[in-house]
Amino acid sequence: MTLVGRTHLSPSEIAALALDGLPETKRGVQLLAERAGWASIARVGRGGGRQYAVADLPEAARRDLADRWAAQAGVAAIGRPKGTDFFTQNPAVADAVEVLLAERPLSAARILELLSTRFAVLPSRRTLARFIGRIEAEKPALLASMRDPDLYKSRYRLALGRADAAVTHAHQVWEIDTTRADVLCREGRKSILGIVDVWSRRTFYLVVDSESAQAVRRTLVAAITAWGVMPERLRTDQGSGYINQTMATALPLLGIEHEPVPPASGDKKPFVERMFGTFTRERAALLDGFAGHNVAQAAKLRQAAKVRTGRAVIVPELTAAELQVVINAWLDGVYHLRDHAGIGASPISRWTNSPRPARAAPDEAALRLALSAAIGPATVTKRGVQWKHGRYWAAPLAAWVGRQVMLRRDEDDLGAIFVFDADGQYIATAVNAERSGLSEERFAVEARRQQAAWMAEQRAELRAKRRDFSFERARDDLLRRDAEAAGKLATLPVRTAAHVTPMLASIPDAAPDLPGDAALEAAVRRAPARAVPVSVEDRIADTDRILAAHDAGQDVAADALAAARLHAQSSEYRADKILRGPFQARRSAAPAPLQPLREISQ
Repeated sequence: MTLVGRTHLSPSEIAALALDGLPETKRGVQLLAERAGWASIARVGRGGGRQYAVADLPEAARRDLADRWAAQAGVAAIGRPKGTDFFTQNPAVADAVEVLLAERPLSAARILELLSTRFAVLPSRRTLARFIGRIEAEKPALLASMRDPDLYKSRYRLALGRADAAVTHAHQVWEIDTTRADVLCREGRKSILGIVDVWSRRTFYLVVDSESAQAVRRTLVAAITAWGVMPERLRTDQGSGYINQTMATALPLLGIEHEPVPPASGDKKPFVERMFGTFTRERAALLDGFAGHNVAQAAKLRQAAKVRTGRAVIVPELTAAELQVVINAWLDGVYHLRDHAGIGASPISRWTNSPRPARAAPDEAALRLALSAAIGPATVTKRGVQWKHGRYWAAPLAAWVGRQVMLRRDEDDLGAIFVFDADGQYIATAVNAERSGLSEERFAVEARRQQAAWMAEQRAELRAKRRDFSFERARDDLLRRDAEAAGKLATLPVRTAAHVTPMLASIPDAAPDLPGDAALEAAVRRAPARAVPVSVEDRIADTDRILAAHDAGQDVAADALAAARLHAQSSEYRADKILRGPFQARRSAAPAPLQPLREISQ
């Protein structure tokens, strides 16, 4: 029976309506009516009783009842147009409620508190609760996209096509990812690195300590070795274990294309993501030490542990090796053998029936070498290759002294490093003295012996080449060719224009009258010979003789006297007199007749 247009309602009808602010039991409504003094009339009909005036109900209850009547079909008894309610009359409040719900799921009471900071007119709590329910029912995809993008992707985002539609054969694409192990181990919480072949869904898991670059390389080596094939493309996220120098250089060496997906794009590698969930549901949840896959599940498991043991602690029972055994048994004994709904066959059947043959994998040693950790460039010097205060050497490096190489290392063997050229071609594995088993001295001697042997071989080859071509013969041929070409040179006169400067104009046209070679030779023969003192003693003696003659009153040429006086002031003359005694030669020497003066050197 409809309640639209009723002016009075019985306590049972009011309780059944559960109006905002009113009790939801008949007795509760009667007690409230008595306390509030609601006007009532006798109910006509079977059972009798009282009916209370709708006008006497509290305001919140009347507004709630009016909103319900307005939502019913037909014309509202209170004169409101069909389809109108509080939120159609207050669209700003409706928009605010939708904004709040997009942030997080909130109760009607909390939303009313938030609305009261902005709006003066508010709906009743029950009216708001119904509006919230209507939004949740009408816009689940929109709300999920705002609140929980992962939920939106997994439940609401359209997926009409197939994520593997472009994959046409096995080993074309491998997806690799890491997840924290949901089973605690005695050594601590581990991680699981997983690889899934998209075409066949064949899976490889390895229990590791963490998603490190080293763990990723070891997993790749283990998977490629176990399966005996090489992938064409490796699809990863952008974690540090996958985006690093080692992976950037190692994958091209193996001919593997690296395809990193954008951040927070688990849907771009859905197969490995879903595979983790499959293992958790089918096996991890059965094991002792299962810690849950999310926070809520982990809290429930800890609470259950507290009930059983008195401590909210999940006790690990398995070692990492034992967990690996469980994983391998489930993969190879169950998962790979059963039909997969997405591919219509079992993974192992799909794997073995690929339309294109796989690329064979190299041996494990070559894989470990190619996927070794990158060090970077280095120069081979006379001290070999230096890295972290160590010196490394190998015989093939003799040909690389003075040249740059690329270094990689084996994380399990720090005594050896792998040496490549700039094009990624392997050269040698260089070792240090400790790794070689030799003493430092013997290691150095052996390295020098290897270099000497290589140099002797190279010199012998060069000497053999000289028999056909040498520098001397090439130089002589070049000079001979230059001379022959010079004798054949002939040019035509060059067209010129007159050019005069003041300096050029000042030069007479006639050539200067210069003496010939014969005239110059005759002039040299006629010139008197120039006397030159043969020693220091001769110069000092000449100076003393000239000065003594001048002191004796003899005639002395003025230029000779000036030269003698100048020489007497020189350090040469003074040093001689100091050694022989001041002026000794002058006092002891008697004036002698003047001899022809010899020229005194200035």
